[in-house]
Amino acid sequence: MPTHQEEIEKLAALALAPLVEVAWADGHVTPAEREAVLEAAKALGLGQRSEFCRSTLRRWLNEAPPTAALEQWRSLLAPTLAESTSRPARKARNRLLSEAVKVAKMDGLDFEEGAAIDERAGITDDEQRVLDELAAALEGVEGAT
Repeated sequence: MPTHQEEIEKLAALALAPLVEVAWADGHVTPAEREAVLEAAKALGLGQRSEFCRSTLRRWLNEAPPTAALEQWRSLLAPTLAESTSRPARKARNRLLSEAVKVAKMDGLDFEEGAAIDERAGITDDEQRVLDELAAALEGVEGAT
């Protein structure tokens, strides 16, 4: 029987899967993206020494995560968040999207001198595609994959 901490870590894995997917969107994870995902794990109450952080999360940040983890997130957590009208669910959706954008902006892309800074600055096309898919899944849009 799983312990309470193991259950928390399984839920955290589901919550962090979209952030890891954003980090991997362009085919690699930068040190800044890795740090942003680890900070998100910390904000969820997972210490660096938790079994999940030591094993699964670190592996996901060094090797692309299995599609099964991302599919589980889409089939379990996204519909729950999308269907709920509660204030905590809305806050969770907004926070997840905010954290995902933060991860996407952490890849250290150089900005052109004199370029206007907009909210998409520093986000690659691949990262934006994943962010759009995440937003659609959280809104409960049919076909969001």
